[in-house]
Amino acid sequence: MKLSEVKTSIVVALMKSVTTQDENKAINVSKDVERQVEIVGKFLGNKFLIECLTTAENCLNDPKKFDSIMKDFKPFNARFSEHIEDG
Repeated sequence: MKLSEVKTSIVVALMKSVTTQDENKAINVSKDVERQVEIVGKFLGNKFLIECLTTAENCLNDPKKFDSIMKDFKPFNARFSEHIEDG
């Protein structure tokens, strides 16, 4: 499935879970949504890592790209963060 299709599927599942009277059905939908979100997270994480690896390789092979990324890196240096903002 495409990511957009997965998103649509999750939205519909969430709509169904909040409108159903059957508590067990709502719990099962919730578990399915949680599992699907984990799969999407893994997919996006892998995609992000591959993009980072490709960029790193390009920077090591191109002095201008290396200088540019090091300039971008200086304001925040090597920090680990559990809080990520979009942008």
